Amino acid sequence: MTGLVSALIRGDLRRMMADEVQSAARALRRGVTRASQQVRSDLRAQTRATGFKDGGRAIANSWRMQVYPAAGIETLHPAGVVWTKAPAITEAFDRGVPITARRHRFLAFPTGYNAAGGRRSAGSRGGLRVTPAQMLATRGQAFVIRSKSNPSVWLWCLRVAEGRGLTRRGRNRIRLYVGSSTEVLTGRHRGRNQRAGELLQQGFLPMFFLLRQVTPGKRLDVAAVRLRAGDILAHALAAELARR
Repeated sequence: MTGLVSALIRGDLRRMMADEVQSAARALRRGVTRASQQVRSDLRAQTRATGFKDGGRAIANSWRMQVYPAAGIETLHPAGVVWTKAPAITEAFDRGVPITARRHRFLAFPTGYNAAGGRRSAGSRGGLRVTPAQMLATRGQAFVIRSKSNPSVWLWCLRVAEGRGLTRRGRNRIRLYVGSSTEVLTGRHRGRNQRAGELLQQGFLPMFFLLRQVTPGKRLDVAAVRLRAGDILAHALAAELARR
């Protein structure tokens, strides 16, 4: 004897299937977004823990993420991309291999005298008072000397000139200028005027350290985060699909 089974579907089957696909697509996108954010957070945390001078903030914030396709476009195959806006720096500290200047004789690193004060002063000069291009353009004012403390380091210097404060408050303040009209040593710390006088007597300021090669050492491990990314994605997708 053969049993018969009958089923009755109430409602619009196509609409029900479309709603199910839409729900799954949204869950998958949330999962990919969640996983991408976690991978980015792990990379940023790793970068901040490396001991960079600013706490790794600048390099950490260079890690970005994007989910594809654009928001509002539903798909069952979303993708997340995590990348850095500072690939050269990241690769150098990830690999830890020596960095050698190409096509130029030296690598240039700004000294403290060449650091613009505050984040607002960075602008298009990358936080520098004087850029390498401006150094090259200052004919007769820029020159290179070898460091006395470290013979492997050269100093790229600019001649310094004096100016006096124009306001009553700054009348006795020694103001130092390099290049055409770039003021340096603008802080107001104790002993600043004495230091300005010493630099004025010296006649020049080192604006860049010049080195033929640097070895940054390995501080990052991007591969370790990449290996964990698969598990992070799997857990995120499972969690979001279960929430539907």
